[in-house]
Amino acid sequence: MKTLTLNTGSGSMPVYLFEQEQSAPLLILLMDAIGVRDEMRNLARDLFSEGYTVALPSLYYRDGHHEDMDFSNPKVHETVMRLYSGYSHAKAKQDIGAILEHFSERPVGLLGFCMGGANALYLAGAFPEDIAAAAAIHPGGIATEAEDSPHRVAVKAKAELYIAIADEDPYASPEQVAELEGALTGAGVRYQLEVYQGAHHGFAFASLPSFNHDAQQRYWRESTDLFARCLKG
Repeated sequence: MKTLTLNTGSGSMPVYLFEQEQSAPLLILLMDAIGVRDEMRNLARDLFSEGYTVALPSLYYRDGHHEDMDFSNPKVHETVMRLYSGYSHAKAKQDIGAILEHFSERPVGLLGFCMGGANALYLAGAFPEDIAAAAAIHPGGIATEAEDSPHRVAVKAKAELYIAIADEDPYASPEQVAELEGALTGAGVRYQLEVYQGAHHGFAFASLPSFNHDAQQRYWRESTDLFARCLKG
């Protein structure tokens, strides 16, 4: 692992880089609201072991160095929610655009969780010529009234999408899911959306009370199959 620093126009963004040979496909790992921490770095290493160059950007750089935060601490919880609410899709476009500009001429996939899942859907539509595959894992806010809502922008995607929804998730209601599915189907986007029965928001991470081992194994299998098919095939 090495740290790459990219100028985004809004500051210097640290990117943890796990690099294969130059021709290897690139996976961009989009953090959840809790941010970059060892759990995310270890996930990047697992993806690296699958044969990908992996970029893990630290997206809260505009607000200072916010990494390895203890979400169980009430004061840190408040900080996380403040940072999360201030991170927009427009900022994600600027940040991931800087990574895409740096790593050109190779297949690119996105893997995002929570807010990163919503960003993955948005970014697949914002960069249709660059993103070949995107997986959104327990994403929240997938269909809102905002003009930049993921369900409005993802319709432009040329990527194949995989979307894993927890059925016990207050941030992705059945109504939001139906609206997203209707938009993607109507636009002819290639996608698979699965509702994980008995799973809660945050099921992917062992550090959270909502961790679900079976759901974690399932999203990993489906996501790595997606990336192998779209980035290596």
